[in-house]
This record gives sequence, C-alpha cells and structure tokens, in this order.
Amino acid sequence: MFKTITTLSALILLSLSTKAFSEEVHYLIVERLSEPFQLTQDGKSNGGIISDIVDKVFEDSPYTVKHHAFPLNRLYKMVESGEITNWIAYDAKVWNSLSKWGDFVDEPLFPVRHTYLTCSPNAPEQIDSASDINNHYIAVLKNFDYPELDELRGKEQLNLIPVSDYDQGISLTMLNRVNAFVEMDLRVRFKLKTASIEKPCLQFVDISHIIPAYSIYLTTDKNNQSGVNEYAAKRIKQLKQNGTIQKALSRYISVDNPLSTEPKVGLQ
Repeated sequence: MFKTITTLSALILLSLSTKAFSEEVHYLIVERLSEPFQLTQDGKSNGGIISDIVDKVFEDSPYTVKHHAFPLNRLYKMVESGEITNWIAYDAKVWNSLSKWGDFVDEPLFPVRHTYLTCSPNAPEQIDSASDINNHYIAVLKNFDYPELDELRGKEQLNLIPVSDYDQGISLTMLNRVNAFVEMDLRVRFKLKTASIEKPCLQFVDISHIIPAYSIYLTTDKNNQSGVNEYAAKRIKQLKQNGTIQKALSRYISVDNPLSTEPKVGLQ
C-alpha cells in the first residue's frame, strides 16, 4: 500500500513538474506579407527563414511553441488588446512595429540590406551617393516605408513609382519603364527564385550607402516573466555559431553572400 502511494505521488510530482517547465509560447506570423521570413498556406504556418529559426530556438527546451498566422491588422489588434499573450514575433529597430508591447531579444538574428534591381546596361556594383540616382524613376512597394528615398523625393532628386507587388516592380524594371526596383535584397531573390522569372538583364546593385543595412530581431511579450527573452538570446548565439541560421537563410534564397555587413555610411 505504501509503495503504491509513493509511486502515485511520484507520478503526480512529475506531472506537475512537466507542466511547470513546459510553458507555451505563441509565435506570431503575418499572412502573405512576410515572405520569405514567414510562409503560410491556407492560413497556417508553412516554414520560412524566421519560422524555422524560432523552431530551432525552442527545440528540446522548457518551452512549447505554438504557431499562429493572422492578417497583419488582426495581429496588431490581438497584441494591443492582450487577447494573445506570452507571444514572440520578429521586428527591426528601424521599424519598431511591436516595441510598445514587446522587448527586443538582445541578440540579432541576421542583417538585411536593400538592393537596387535594374536592367540598366551601365549599372555600377553599388550606389555610392544620392547623385548616382539623381532624377531616377524608382519602383517601390505601396504602403511600405522608405524614409531615405522619401527624403530624396522631397528634395525633388528622384521619383518614386508605387507598385502593388513584387511582380509589378520586377516587370516595370525589365521593361525599362523605371530605372530600378528598390526592395529588401533577400525578398527580391526569394521572389525571383520561387517564381522562376526569366531574368537575363536583371542586376543587383547594393544601395546600402542610401538605405543602411539593419538587423532583424526576435521580440517577446513585455509581460513575460519566465525568462523566454534571455533564453532566446542565448540560443540565437548558439545557432549562429553552429551554422543553423546560415542554413536557414540558404534554404530559401540563392545568394553568394546573404549576410551583409553593417554599413559604414548612410544617406549622402
């Protein structure tokens, strides 16, 4: 009898211990707008660079990750209202999209840079200053912020042509109806890779002297008290050292040097 009670007690303690150390973390995914960082299909998570990294961060950990895919506006409303808590998402310090409700994980995931995609036969390897694109017609995505380009447009140094999606921006560039399409380098490469677009004339020109490179981070719910933020920072360092993050990038984009270095200069 005593042995039976002892065994039951041990099982109960094990069950309570497992619950106490298996906290659920809600990973937030934006539907359709965050490729190749996050991919969705039929409203559900379907991989992506950051989604794969998040799964690795919490693999064999005291945390259980649950993926949630939402339209962008609904995601913001749920975070703001507190309808979803103990969440983790991605952000950049130049965006500060979730900084009101979240804390950046100290360790960045990887840097990103923008590209000046062009079919110009005389394109340079990089844009060195604003004078290099003076009076150019540049396609950019609608509803996306490009403060450096907006500043130059305000000075009447260039013209911005809003486009609805990557296909339109790339098409206008290939038809030479604009001088270039400017967007995040890895996003453009992913689009060209997955869409199998014929691209004999397209050239990637570095525009980091105009739009400085910046880092992508994970960010966590400010109200979390379990140390998930610090745990994620430690794991990201390990994943960088063992090559896991580089593999995640290479899985979705074909590029000789996907991780750009931080720029020395900005808008000139």
